[in-house]
Amino acid sequence: MEIKYLILFFFCGSALCCDIAPAYWCDTEAIASQCGVLPACSDRLYPSYATEADPVVVGVYFECLCPDSIRFITNMLFPTWVKLRTTGVMKIMMVPYGKATMNRHGSGYNFTCQHGPQECEGNIIENCLLNETNYDEAKYLPVIQCMERSPQPVAAAEQCITRSGLNWTNINACASSVNGTMLMHKAGLATAALNPSLTWVPWITINGIHTDHIQSSAITDLLTLVCETYKGEKPRSCQHTKHGIGAYARRQRFSNKLYFRSRG
Repeated sequence: MEIKYLILFFFCGSALCCDIAPAYWCDTEAIASQCGVLPACSDRLYPSYATEADPVVVGVYFECLCPDSIRFITNMLFPTWVKLRTTGVMKIMMVPYGKATMNRHGSGYNFTCQHGPQECEGNIIENCLLNETNYDEAKYLPVIQCMERSPQPVAAAEQCITRSGLNWTNINACASSVNGTMLMHKAGLATAALNPSLTWVPWITINGIHTDHIQSSAITDLLTLVCETYKGEKPRSCQHTKHGIGAYARRQRFSNKLYFRSRG
């Protein structure tokens, strides 16, 4: 089943077709890279980390209702963020889209999501949440954690957002409008710009790079991966990090082959 959402405009620059307005080119590393403006976007992508070492940027390309995405976010990403949130060691970039597809239809787009229309709805809500919080992980990540821990993430969105002190009315209006469509479209472009291309979900990048080793390390022990990648002085939170998230890391280590065969 496909859901039609209207989109405001379609943009292609003369030198490179980015399919998005220049105002959005610096929103993610993937889009900046596709549009050939990554160096010019460095200050905007990392505005608050002018320290002795850059943070490790963890990119998470995921789907709202994907079981593997839910496990990674709730059992690995969020606990790692809690440990490192005050250290400046890690920066998170989340892109809710995954294996969704979009097809141009008249003046709009049809989105089809891997886990059905409800997942498209959830992905758009989470894209609007990111936008509403100005992509501030301290504001949006606890909400996404709250949603994804729920048996029904989409139904839990209003309660999770309201409890966080954010404006549900604004986010819901975004999700029901062309603004939400634009944000979903932008997430799709960022996902399509990945190199290598996304083949499973969640798709993890470190500083814009994806390898099988990074993927495997991220899903088994993200804390150790981030701490070992960070080039600055290690904070106390990085001490004794080998399999530092505990039981989840131990459970996942033996099931990587199954994970990589997962459809997300």
